[in-house]
Amino acid sequence: MTADGSGLDIRSRPFYKLLALCALFGTLAALLTVGFAAVYRTGSQILWTWLPGQLGLGEGVGSPLFVIVLCLTGGLLVGAITRLTRVPPHLLAEELGELTTSGRMDPRHGLVGMLRGLVGLLFGGSIGPEGPLTGGSGALGTLLADRLRLPGPATAAVTYASISGMFGSFLSSPFGMAILTIEGGLEKGKLSWKLLIPGIVASSVGYVIFFLITGYTFGGMYEFPAYEGLRAVHLAYALILGLMGGAAGLLFIWLFKAMRKVSLPARSRPVGLALLAGLVLGVIGSALPLTLFSGEAEIQVLIDRAAELGIATLVVLGMVKIALTVTCLSLGWSGGYIFPSFFAGAALGLAVHLALPFIPEAVCLTCVIAGLSVALLRSPIALTFIIQTLFDARLAPVIAIAVLAAFLLTYRVELIPGAEAPAG
Repeated sequence: MTADGSGLDIRSRPFYKLLALCALFGTLAALLTVGFAAVYRTGSQILWTWLPGQLGLGEGVGSPLFVIVLCLTGGLLVGAITRLTRVPPHLLAEELGELTTSGRMDPRHGLVGMLRGLVGLLFGGSIGPEGPLTGGSGALGTLLADRLRLPGPATAAVTYASISGMFGSFLSSPFGMAILTIEGGLEKGKLSWKLLIPGIVASSVGYVIFFLITGYTFGGMYEFPAYEGLRAVHLAYALILGLMGGAAGLLFIWLFKAMRKVSLPARSRPVGLALLAGLVLGVIGSALPLTLFSGEAEIQVLIDRAAELGIATLVVLGMVKIALTVTCLSLGWSGGYIFPSFFAGAALGLAVHLALPFIPEAVCLTCVIAGLSVALLRSPIALTFIIQTLFDARLAPVIAIAVLAAFLLTYRVELIPGAEAPAG
């Protein structure tokens, strides 16, 4: 058995022992995700509801000064974590690149990244939780594998299983998330398709454990617009909307590369960079509160208030969300970009529907979300699974076309070119 999984003998007894071990690691990853979510939920209530209430401010997001102070505090803490630990932030693509290259994840880097990401999220960061959770769950898998003195190939399998268990529990899509963690590795010839089996086992177990404890299913909180059924013209709309989402994804990538290049000389001053991100986040977030946080809960607000917000405001919200997420990620805040890309895609898709009401709202939403997110994640098969989980299964053909159109448009442009290992 090799570190990339190509030597796995799926008919052997050791393989079934490995599956049992991966199920255990998937369970541990689900418990880690439960703990992360509980701390995030409780901490957010304290910071953004209880604390401003004690200060007589009502809702925290309703006070511009409070928003700015809290975001600056988050920037200070994020920068301090980087300064004290000397562990630079890594993007989701870099974390998965480390796994595909070495078959493990640095425990210290992953756990510090999870803490830094949690702090950023608590203080309003326009970032997703999947980035910190990927590093944290992968680090947990590698750490425990080292303690158990597992050989390198087994370490690779259980580290991969830990990440799959986290994704499966968090996004309720065992197959989609198992494929996401391996899709890029298959392209580069780094990982074998045989690792999908341990990944699916871990994802499935992780999802069951997470659901039994929390009762949460990905997308269960949303009330999406009804879809009357597929028509041939919807496939043509999907092509155009997917390209539109892909173009927004290219804008995200261009902005991130430009801002990261500009901030590179100041990387030795992480506190100053993170404070700058907190200031930008606070000033813009005080004016546009919907752009704060990951965007997970705010998507429903967009859907419910689309007509009230109007085309111009929705476009501004989508563009600002992209800019704020880029700012946070390029200036030292740890986080993911799945949920922020979903929020930005939803805002832009709803704007299209208001401008062209003959295109079904569900088609606009799914296709722009699909196009934008695939430009960043570069995992068309996995994203088709994930987005289909959110919406009506009858939308699968339009989602597939939108994903494929955007993927072909953006294929040669990577957020992190050749992300084989973490930078720094």
